[in-house]
Amino acid sequence: MAGKKKEQFGSSIGFVFTMIGMAFGLGAIWRFPYVTAQSGGGAFVLMFLIITLVLAVPAGMAEIAFARKMHSGPVVAFKNVLGKKLGRIAWIYPIIPTGLNMFYMVVTAWTLAYICFSIFYGNEIMADPVRFFNDFSNNKTAVFSWTVVTIVLNAVILWKGIQGGVERFCKYGIPLLFVILGLLMVRVLTLPNIAPGIQLFVEPDWSQMLNFSMWARATGMALFAIGLGPAALMAYGAYLPEDSDIPTDFLTVAFWNLLGCILSGLIIVPAVVAFGLDLNSGPNLTFITLPFVFAQLPFSIVIALGFFAAMALGAFSSSVGIMENSVTTVSGGMGWSRKKTIVFIAVVTILGAIPCIWSEKFLAAMDFFIGDVGYTLTASIMAILLAWYVGAKKVREEWIKPGSTFTIPSLYDPLYKYIICPVLVLLFIQSCMNIPKVLSSIFYVIYILLGHGKQQGL
Repeated sequence: MAGKKKEQFGSSIGFVFTMIGMAFGLGAIWRFPYVTAQSGGGAFVLMFLIITLVLAVPAGMAEIAFARKMHSGPVVAFKNVLGKKLGRIAWIYPIIPTGLNMFYMVVTAWTLAYICFSIFYGNEIMADPVRFFNDFSNNKTAVFSWTVVTIVLNAVILWKGIQGGVERFCKYGIPLLFVILGLLMVRVLTLPNIAPGIQLFVEPDWSQMLNFSMWARATGMALFAIGLGPAALMAYGAYLPEDSDIPTDFLTVAFWNLLGCILSGLIIVPAVVAFGLDLNSGPNLTFITLPFVFAQLPFSIVIALGFFAAMALGAFSSSVGIMENSVTTVSGGMGWSRKKTIVFIAVVTILGAIPCIWSEKFLAAMDFFIGDVGYTLTASIMAILLAWYVGAKKVREEWIKPGSTFTIPSLYDPLYKYIICPVLVLLFIQSCMNIPKVLSSIFYVIYILLGHGKQQGL
């Protein structure tokens, strides 16, 4: 964008649906249920809700207001505030979302493939979901082909611009997504023996509330789910008109995002418990365990098709937003045209997706590095810049307030400076504590990719 706004959202509702799509996507449908299952259920859900409302929403408003004020992505915006030399730190922001899409596009490709598989191979999926998924994921050529198709489709949507592509796609896709999820939740909650799974999801283990590592995981999930951290909010905030109501719009986005996470959790976690399946399936939870659930239901193939269609809608809404973040940042920082940048980001993403296709261990490691470490790092940098360097009061009064239908209380200033900033930094440090364990998986994958050893365990 080269430091200036070329286009704006056509309407407030278009911005809200686009933001919901960017934040929601696989963060709610794919990542939230499996991370919740791995983290013990109710206590993690409560932490996630607290972090979202107390930390992510106030910080998210500031990030969007920053983008609207600067009419640009983070590279140009940071340079305007910090100067050319210090502003170079902003180049971390296109790296994180591009890295995110390197594995995110693979998972999105799984959802796209499973729509077709549900139509043509529905009975085979229901008969043996584990074998079917393993056969598919081990066919690297097939997964790579689906991933390339997914990335190209994302690029085509972005090629059409904000109003013609991204906004229009999300205005129709997101309402349909919630309708499908709502219908699936009603069906799952009427299953026999569903009560223990609901209890696991909603009833906190209060002893876990002092588990700092779990708070760090919940923070990473909250930032991931709402799009706070690697300037994803800035990517769309740069297209906002000056009279847009940031507090109202962002609170609306946060509400629907939380609702989507809860809906997805109530679909997946209780159903997995009810059928005695493995809660620790990790990133494969949805694709390996849910077909067991679908097989027990009437019209199983139709239900599976509906669920994976919902996943694909959410995945594309989110991956388009993530890719838009990279495009906005790189085009503004490099002075490239939008179309040239889209092609560049698409090619880089395709190349970077190859190791994630080759190894699920590498994909899970990337999920941790980007979803936990990367998000808390970039959110910390942004919060320190806005709360301390620019000043929380200035951000609230001069950047957030214009266009707002209600006044943000002055309590926002100390909350941002003395609670949100330190907490983000501490949680980033906590996330880094798990890096050695994850690095071992990455080094193992690199060892295999270099042609040493055997492929067992990949």
